[in-house]
Amino acid sequence: MTDFGSHMFSAYKLGATLYMPAIHPKVPDIVSGLAPSPASSIVLCLEDALREEDIEKGIRTLTELLKTRLGSIDSRPQVFIRPRSYDMACRLRAIDGITQIDGFVLPKARPETAPDWISLLSGTTLKLMPTLETPEFFDPARLIQFRDLLLSAGPDRIAAVRIGGNDLLGSMALRRVRGMTAYEGPLSWFLSMAASILIPAGIPVSAPVFDIIEDTETLRREVERDVQMGFVSKTAIHPAQVPIIEGALSVSEEDLRAARAILDRDASAVFQIGGVMCEPATHAAWARRTLARADRFGCHSYGQARYQRETGTG
Repeated sequence: MTDFGSHMFSAYKLGATLYMPAIHPKVPDIVSGLAPSPASSIVLCLEDALREEDIEKGIRTLTELLKTRLGSIDSRPQVFIRPRSYDMACRLRAIDGITQIDGFVLPKARPETAPDWISLLSGTTLKLMPTLETPEFFDPARLIQFRDLLLSAGPDRIAAVRIGGNDLLGSMALRRVRGMTAYEGPLSWFLSMAASILIPAGIPVSAPVFDIIEDTETLRREVERDVQMGFVSKTAIHPAQVPIIEGALSVSEEDLRAARAILDRDASAVFQIGGVMCEPATHAAWARRTLARADRFGCHSYGQARYQRETGTG
């Protein structure tokens, strides 16, 4: 059985991860703790969210921002920067105060390029958030190669592995559609494969974005599946998605009670709660995961969660 360390479940602190253009006018106040953050973690994007002519402005904005002390981790979200390239990451790494942030998003991660990014952050507490978004990762052998690379570098250097669902669909000339979760389309197999290859190795994985903002019901259904897959976070593209994502990551009172019973040192080898078998030798890791989710996102009654889902009031 995998020995899940604290790193895997501490990744739940990411919560919903909101992408913001680096030049967004609210960024300075949010990262300094002067304004409430719309999400538990944010990515300041210098790639897709900016036009080519705004890139240098974005870098200047970050440089000025890091000249002052960012807010304490208790008063601000976790902050990651997404550069366009490794060369841009090198420029950012040289900025005074860069170690105040939490890490970098590695776009279009590949086994051949990731070692340079890992080396770039050596000697710091900065973490990487590699993004799997190129079609080579439809080949399980490539994903296994990438997993082994991360393990050799130390999985605690990885905040989470992101899945770039839109780019993966784009490689098939497809895009997300209303009313259909990622688990009802061509990404379903990839999501299952990524979960089964990375998570047992102790590498936290973040679920792909759902980019149809007003289709909240499909988002609810998708995040429920994300949670069942063991994904620790999900990218949001709009603040309205954040409470839906984090609400789904909360746990039911029934599951919380079962998790505590499973981890009780006096627990029987096999017992049942609410008609469900509990076996501490098998379910201990699930129980620790459940407690980590409850500690971060709280708990809800099953009836309340079902009512909110059916009525759209959650």
